[in-house]
Formats: sequence, structure tokens, C-alpha cells
Amino acid sequence: MHLLLKTLRERHSFPDTAFEQLIALFENKFLAKGEMLFPQGTVVRQLAFVLSGSLRQYHNLPDAAERNIFFAEEGWWAGEMDSFINYTPSSMSMQAIEDCQLLSISRDNWEYATRNIPDYALYQIKNRGRTVAWLKSLLTNLAAETPDEKYRRILKESPHWFNRFPQYHIASYLGVSPETLSRIRKRNMHL
Repeated sequence: MHLLLKTLRERHSFPDTAFEQLIALFENKFLAKGEMLFPQGTVVRQLAFVLSGSLRQYHNLPDAAERNIFFAEEGWWAGEMDSFINYTPSSMSMQAIEDCQLLSISRDNWEYATRNIPDYALYQIKNRGRTVAWLKSLLTNLAAETPDEKYRRILKESPHWFNRFPQYHIASYLGVSPETLSRIRKRNMHL
């Protein structure tokens, strides 16, 4: 089964005929490691679905540091909805951590699909609700957890990150230096 169809069906009973209509609106896109899907300050003109590879979404801080806030892996969407829908400059950047094979949909095609493929519109509603709940949980965790607790949550929820992503990206996600991440790992070796 196509990975996009599998992902759509995790949220909604998506019929094959609707998928055939939808997939025709996407374009294949390749991003090489280090290449930007979009930089901060530009209007996001496409949403991407990750078929293979991974990307990081990050914010440039005033002191020139970068703060990773999200990793998009296979089966995840990559983009920034506020910028995409409202034609506003993005407050974040998105960059390939690995070579990526993506399916890309333009704003016009996304709007067409949302208006003309009812199952896609239902998927969007269900997925947005789930995304909002996930973001609220993430923000609560980020505000309330210590770096050690955040580290232990990653160990529980996404342990493969430690083999897949460079440690400095994980440190940035946790809001600590790579040296602090090393100390956190040592403190939690028993897990």
C-alpha cells in the first residue's frame, strides 16, 4: 500500500478512488541532505509528505542559534500551515537532515483537493484536530519538563532518533548544548 494512502487511512476511511484523484495533484520532489524545503521569512508555497528521509523544522533565535522544534520522518507532513494558508512569511525553516523523497502539493492543488475531494477535506479536519491536540501536549511537556525528563520522553517515544539524527540536533530540540546532552545521557544510562 502506498505510504500516503496508509497515512490517510490512519485518520479516515479513505477510498481508493478518492486517493487516485488526490495523488494526481502531488508532484515528486527530491531534497538532498542540507537542502531547504523553505527558509524562515519566506511564504511556504507547498506542503510535503515524507516518503523517505527526514527533515528538521527549526527557528532562528536572535543570538544566531537554531532551535529544532520538530522532526518530520517517513509518513509525516512537512510544512508550515499558517504561512501556507495565509500567505504570510514563515516563522521557521525546514531543512533535510537526510536525502528525502517527498510528495509535494501546491497551495492551488491543496485547495482544489479540499474543495473537490470530500474524503480529503474530512481527513484534513480530523488530522488538524489531532495535530492541535499533539501540539498542546508537546507545548505542555516542553514548558513543564526538565531536560532530563524530555530526554527520557524521547527514549520512550522515539528512541530511534538517537541513531538517526546527529546529537547536536537532538540537543537543540531539548534546548541544551551538546555537552549538556552528553551529561544527561550519562545520568540516564540505566534506562
